[in-house]
Amino acid sequence: EVPRGGGLDVGMLHNARHTSRRRCTIEMWYHLPQAQAMMDEIILMRRSLFYEENEDASKLCMPDEKHNTLWELALLPTGLLELRTGAGSVVTSVMFIDESDDNAKNGLVSWEREDGGGGWNHVCLVFSSLQHSSMTELSASILMNGVVVV
Repeated sequence: EVPRGGGLDVGMLHNARHTSRRRCTIEMWYHLPQAQAMMDEIILMRRSLFYEENEDASKLCMPDEKHNTLWELALLPTGLLELRTGAGSVVTSVMFIDESDDNAKNGLVSWEREDGGGGWNHVCLVFSSLQHSSMTELSASILMNGVVVV
């Protein structure tokens, strides 16, 4: 849980008095199984307005239809990334991938090979509201394995 105004409350919904909190970078590594084993999307990151104590925390990375989500980053079964906001905006990494690139066929992700190797991926999500006058506007960039995909 990240309380409002706490040290980790960064990236958006801050005014000019809190310039240092108006941007953030979130990076992580994740491992994928072989492509044929992935049947549903995986929520890699999610920021919600609140968390109810009686909710099952083991299902935090599962897709849901809740209305308290500020944003989430989903990995689709195709290997593409999708950034969604609670306001209904959706941006998919395929919109920004050069289709002449061989990696475009698998969404830039590394799937686990039959020999058990591979499958590790790095994703970096960057939020900034520094160039926007409204607290509710922001810019987002996503880097996947070092390539800007959104």
